[in-house]
Amino acid sequence: MKKFARFLAPPLAGLTISLSGVASAVFPTVYLKPVVLKQIHSPTTITYAPDGSGRVFVCDQPGKIYIIQGGMMLPTPFLDISATASQVSDRKVVSVGTGYNERGLLGLAFHPGFANQLSPGYGKFYVNYNKNYVSGSPDFDPAPPQTGDPTNCTTVIAEFQVSATNPNLADSGSERRILRFTQPQNNHNGGQLEFGPDGYLYIGAGDGGSANDNNAGHTGGSSLQPTNGLGNGQDKTRFLGKILRIDPLDPDGAGPLTYGIPADNPFVGAGGGVKEEIYAYGMRNPWRFSFDKRPGGTNRCFCGDVGQGRIEEIDLIEKGGNYGWRYLEGHEFPSFSSGAGSNPMPDPLQGPYKAPIAEYAHPGVTTAAPVLPQLGLSVTGGFVYRGAAIPALQGKYVFGDYGSTSGASDGRMMGLEETAPLSGVFTLTQAIPLVHSASSPNVAANNNSNPIIGQRILCLGEDEAGEIYVGLKSNSGVLALDSGLPAGGIYKIVPLTSGSTTLTANKDNTIFSEPNTIPYQGISGYASDALGYIYAGQTGTNHGPYLRRGLISFDLSAMPAGAVIQSAQLTLRMTKLGPSSFGSPISVHRLSETWGEGTSQNAADVGYGAQATTGDATWVRRFFDTQSWTTAGGTYNSTASASATVGYPNTTFTTSAQLVSDVQGWLTTPASNAGWIVRGDESNEETVAQISSVQKGGSPPSLLVGYNVAPPPTHFESWLATYFPGNVTGQWVDPNGDIDGDGIKNQIEYSWGLSPTSFDASGGFSSAQAPAAGGATDLTVTFRRDSAATDLTYRLQTSSNLVTWTTIAQSVAGATATGQNGGVIVSDVVFSGAIRTVTAKQTLPAGSNDKKFVRLQVDRQ
Repeated sequence: MKKFARFLAPPLAGLTISLSGVASAVFPTVYLKPVVLKQIHSPTTITYAPDGSGRVFVCDQPGKIYIIQGGMMLPTPFLDISATASQVSDRKVVSVGTGYNERGLLGLAFHPGFANQLSPGYGKFYVNYNKNYVSGSPDFDPAPPQTGDPTNCTTVIAEFQVSATNPNLADSGSERRILRFTQPQNNHNGGQLEFGPDGYLYIGAGDGGSANDNNAGHTGGSSLQPTNGLGNGQDKTRFLGKILRIDPLDPDGAGPLTYGIPADNPFVGAGGGVKEEIYAYGMRNPWRFSFDKRPGGTNRCFCGDVGQGRIEEIDLIEKGGNYGWRYLEGHEFPSFSSGAGSNPMPDPLQGPYKAPIAEYAHPGVTTAAPVLPQLGLSVTGGFVYRGAAIPALQGKYVFGDYGSTSGASDGRMMGLEETAPLSGVFTLTQAIPLVHSASSPNVAANNNSNPIIGQRILCLGEDEAGEIYVGLKSNSGVLALDSGLPAGGIYKIVPLTSGSTTLTANKDNTIFSEPNTIPYQGISGYASDALGYIYAGQTGTNHGPYLRRGLISFDLSAMPAGAVIQSAQLTLRMTKLGPSSFGSPISVHRLSETWGEGTSQNAADVGYGAQATTGDATWVRRFFDTQSWTTAGGTYNSTASASATVGYPNTTFTTSAQLVSDVQGWLTTPASNAGWIVRGDESNEETVAQISSVQKGGSPPSLLVGYNVAPPPTHFESWLATYFPGNVTGQWVDPNGDIDGDGIKNQIEYSWGLSPTSFDASGGFSSAQAPAAGGATDLTVTFRRDSAATDLTYRLQTSSNLVTWTTIAQSVAGATATGQNGGVIVSDVVFSGAIRTVTAKQTLPAGSNDKKFVRLQVDRQ
């Protein structure tokens, strides 16, 4: 029998609402950094233990929880309750198989007092999983709400305790089941667990599955799926289709199935069988929700509620709120795909209904007003960013969708930004700009795309520092493999690295409009000046008037792969101006056809051009004399990429959206790089400008490009790639292991710049003693350090008893070593490359007969 400890005072006095300002800005481009690949089948939760360890915990849907520490995944699960685990059959996750399945290990949350030895929540964590329904088991599963309802599986909310001897292992025998309820079908299980800012545990429960919330096991429903049923989402006597709130701690020590119900839950004392655990209702499948509870946050709960066939929605969850399902899907009445009769109309007795803060439609769905953008298939939910690494992302809600308009397998990353503090009005960013290599198949054309081609977004999570992670999967089957390995991956959202480079034009030319009667021209429209200056503008009546247009191109192959262009500034050096050239308009336009640069040159350098040579560009030909422009005078975009007025000595085209787009397009698709055509004032005479070229004038056209790019691998990641090239990303290498058997642990090998896979006869640590003045003794210790290993802290320590250690020298994050507690740095000099040799000395006083033990402690962040 369930025991209630009702009307408990909240563990926290109340909620604090921050009124910090919100600066409206576009979402920054971010990098999806791969953390762990090909080791997780189907990530459902990514979270952290609030203990300062920096560990990241990942739920794998088949029933295992893994730890990511130091950028690597520990091979031994923190907890294993999978179908193949050693637990008795009634205490394991239902078998999930290789096909699509919504059941499994779905949620994980650590008690806020997890690290506090004085807290009743010390060492406790909670999981949400589905097990096979078993009637009459030792602590029997509850009967379904109504006799005859189907029982596909049972949702279990269970408490576990961490091992008393190993923080990286749970005590698998400590399970205490605190809440269970049956699921009539195998989908819509919700699964989220999250402690709110009030210290209570919030639980996401779906409507029980099938479709329309009107099948058997749904209030008023049956196998005929009538359209007039209440549905589980609206029935407050059932747990399904709700956000629940409880105090999970055992209030009276009586054991299983005990928990507390907060006194201010909205339906406490309602009677009539109403579940007092309910915090909010009218949910279809609240797959993932989160609280904005970090410093600077608003403490609000953001929830992604998965739609049926038309609309996905993000809700702000409020106490007692009714979010409309099964009467509303987003802002619409649902259009049910099965069942007899007409669609149900909203029931005024069940309202009022809380409107979503954001919604979007499925591909091919045209909604009732307002017409929604068609973006995705199954909202994943996400987090308000409160980390420190990406200031431009601060306060924005980052979320995802399992699929997208481009395909059910192509997940989309999106975002919301509130228009004013606590206004409840949000702007939807339909695709956060991404840099990544996550697309599958992993080909360059698909990388940096959003949607992410071939990757489903299963969950988002965060670490203890508030940085956001994304769980992806390359196929739909829970245990289905990808190239023989698990198909899931964990990525971290990190800032891009900024850079800039100045490029010099790699080729240029001038094309001339003159007919063949002009000197130096030869055949009509076939003049060129490949080795001369560049000219742009219109000549005077003494020579025409005729037009000159310049062609310039830049080789972008030296740009970093995957760079995201932020700015592009083009500078032309003017060497001579026509009488009306100064201050006249000049523009550059993106060429859509490539062109050549032969060997033609007008030796007089007077702007008349010369007879074209093989491969030259002319007014008519883009490659003389075989390939013509589609449009004589150059085939280019009629809209200028940038415009300026002719100056002297330089004319600068400042960055513009189109210049940035041009360069980005050429970088992404090098074959499209045809460069720009330079057009001077072609409406007035004597506007020709002579421009320095690659061959003439000494200052050829230059292009200053600012860009963001994925950060390079860390020093440790490069070390792993060098010595463990066969490992998958994030594969565990034991810091305390000794692969080569040389007596030097792997982490010490890393810290000394040694190979962990080949025997080292000598290490990087030695000590000596020598007499000192006045009968004292100098203890001198030498050790190596890697100045490039900014993730390491070196501590040289001494002890007389092997219990208490005193640091006498220290180097942090690659910095020069410093002496401490009587230790003196004698030298810190280069040994080889980034490896340095540190010599430290401590003088032991005369008459000191204590033994001195010396050690080098190396910790990696």
